[in-house]
Amino acid sequence: MVDTVLIEQTAKNIKLAEAIVLTVLFSSIAAGLGGMYLSLALGIGMFILAGIALIGFMAVRVWRWWMHG
Repeated sequence: MVDTVLIEQTAKNIKLAEAIVLTVLFSSIAAGLGGMYLSLALGIGMFILAGIALIGFMAVRVWRWWMHG
């Protein structure tokens, strides 16, 4: 019974981390596209942030696979 509770808590933490990373990813892509109108450097910076968020998303997916198979 205790193992099931721990697995559920871990799954909730992973889903929360995945939702946060996806929110940052999509918002930085949108900000990058909007930032291109204001400044090229701002747009490039937002796309770099999107790349970092994509790497974070992949790390969360690997963590999910590692924990739950």
